[in-house]
Amino acid sequence: MTVKKVDIKVDINCGKCNSAILEAVTEIEGVNHISLDEEKSVLTVVGTMDPVCVASRLRKIKQKPVIISVGPPPKPPEPPKPPEPAKPPAAPEPAKPPPPEPPKHVCKCKPMSPYPAPYPAPYCARCDLVSVTTYESGSGCTIV
Repeated sequence: MTVKKVDIKVDINCGKCNSAILEAVTEIEGVNHISLDEEKSVLTVVGTMDPVCVASRLRKIKQKPVIISVGPPPKPPEPPKPPEPAKPPAAPEPAKPPPPEPPKHVCKCKPMSPYPAPYPAPYCARCDLVSVTTYESGSGCTIV
């Protein structure tokens, strides 16, 4: 069975009626929550119980119950979210230096490349020039 909220109009004349109503309803299987509004004379029962069973139990204690509404229980209030700590403004990222230029060959010979055409040749067969490209930090070297 599903959880439901049942509002029932009851006659509350005194404190004895109040306690008798609460005792009678708490004995019913499937009752999760009971509240009694004495000003409006409304009993609110939340649980998986049968609303007809609640009304018949109230009739046994000489009440004249009138079922006002049967529906889904109210959703519990969401706990307030803690405020997020204020973040300091993000510092602008430093501009990246432009990519370094590849080292220039000193000799006029045609360099040999271990890779196919569009890749630069890091090695010259005649003059044994090896070039190492620079890293992002700008460090690098050329070995001749």
